Amino acid sequence: MRGEVMKEEKEDGENENSHNKSSQLSRKKAKRLAAKAAYKERRKARRLNAGSGRSKVFEADGLENVQYFIHGNLRHTKPYMFDYVARTKARWFGRGILEVYSAEFVAYSKEYYKKAIESGRITVNGTTVSTDYKLKDGDKIKHSVHRHEPPVSADPVVVHFEDDETVVVSKPSGLPMHPCGQYRHNSLTYILAKQRNDILHQVHRLDRLTSGLVVMAKTADRAASLSKQIRLNQVQKTYLARVRGRFPTGPEAFKDRLQEDSSMITCHTRKEEEGKTTTASSSSFYPPSSSSSPPLPSLPPKTTLITVSAPIACADKRVGKQVCGERAVAIHKADIAKRKGQIELKREQWEKTLKHAQTTFRLLSYDGTTSLIECKPKTGRTHQIRVHLEWLGYPIANDPCYGGQLFESNSYPPYGGLHTRDKRDEDQKEEGSSKKVNDTCEGDEKSVVSLDIEQFRQNHTDSQKICFQCREGSYWTDSRRRCSHIWLHALKYEGDNGWVYEVPVPSWAKESFDSRNACSKVLPFRQHDA
Repeated sequence: MRGEVMKEEKEDGENENSHNKSSQLSRKKAKRLAAKAAYKERRKARRLNAGSGRSKVFEADGLENVQYFIHGNLRHTKPYMFDYVARTKARWFGRGILEVYSAEFVAYSKEYYKKAIESGRITVNGTTVSTDYKLKDGDKIKHSVHRHEPPVSADPVVVHFEDDETVVVSKPSGLPMHPCGQYRHNSLTYILAKQRNDILHQVHRLDRLTSGLVVMAKTADRAASLSKQIRLNQVQKTYLARVRGRFPTGPEAFKDRLQEDSSMITCHTRKEEEGKTTTASSSSFYPPSSSSSPPLPSLPPKTTLITVSAPIACADKRVGKQVCGERAVAIHKADIAKRKGQIELKREQWEKTLKHAQTTFRLLSYDGTTSLIECKPKTGRTHQIRVHLEWLGYPIANDPCYGGQLFESNSYPPYGGLHTRDKRDEDQKEEGSSKKVNDTCEGDEKSVVSLDIEQFRQNHTDSQKICFQCREGSYWTDSRRRCSHIWLHALKYEGDNGWVYEVPVPSWAKESFDSRNACSKVLPFRQHDA
């Protein structure tokens, strides 16, 4: 009898523990859902108050302190103090802070990061830690630097259209859209803010190495409207690219890819509508102000279209390398399985969140070395056109990140072109020119700076203690060959409700361009040099 009572008490205790555990799980789940809802609300508030948020960012930096100068064909920005702040990511948990910095942030050497941690320039939650400190969830890390930004192209940011709500500009290749990585002041948003003395709202993005059409809005409502149209695939986008070899006009060139998955590539011939010309005239590709620009090559009466429908996934988050096709599916499934803690997944568990991507290509011309093609992405995935072209086997010829090559014609020289020991400065001195850099900068005259390098070194004695570039007397030091631009250009955006924005074609898309000279000298390249 007593044994039965003890047994019942034990069962009651187990039931109570089970109930407590389920209650704890329910509370955790409710907490996660509440946090997720709060996060969505914060994002919504940021979108609604985008203008004020941007104002605070620019006010914190002080636009009057943002100073540009041109040296050679590169735009430089004057060095400044800056704090890199980040919350620890899940993949950093349990790893040493020195290991994370040296592996994740390749801008500096491991030796530099070691000294920065020991001296307190890198802190965790506002305090100095040892180099073997293990990062935890919720840790806030800060890296205080005297920031020297990489130079970018000195090509001007040209405004091609403007009304009461919208501004359309042509972005030079190599210029990032917004502050990211090593770039902040040398970004399109900062340069436009400095030139125009007002703050525009970003509608969409282009890759740093891609040139061409960028739509900006003057109001938050206009930005939200245009962004929504792009997000819902209500905007037809047209790009130009120059790829390696002769781009095919039929399916026979894609036998291997068709064997992998025949549904990922479709080839069909589209007859132009009767009564319409098949020549790409200047009026169809240029704004009225540029009608004198040369047209694109004539197109045949029947145009073969190659449509790629291959999903995309990120293969290397450290450098942002994307892949597509079956490899992307495998990476996505592995990521979902890891998060769910399962080995086997049902199709419905991963297919819904797979990043589907579709692009249509057609050949415009071939010069014996490279092909000029038209690209129309249906979706807007990261690096979509570049990844799809690499997957087809016809990469953008000078895109070293995705199957192309780095040539001398599309690379920045080591040390970025401005250094006190630069031979060009010595040549200028021999010719009797001043050591001051006093080139004019397109845009606001206030952004033009006259700098004496020796005076700069004397006025930055404190920064020299922590900044090796200041000690060397340089504005930017880098021994790597960086890719300056690729042959990919955003040409035209057309909305379903009738609006059309377009910019002129780049020099490499004109019939007079000779790609053999541009592809004459190949240089070595590493993935993180982009």
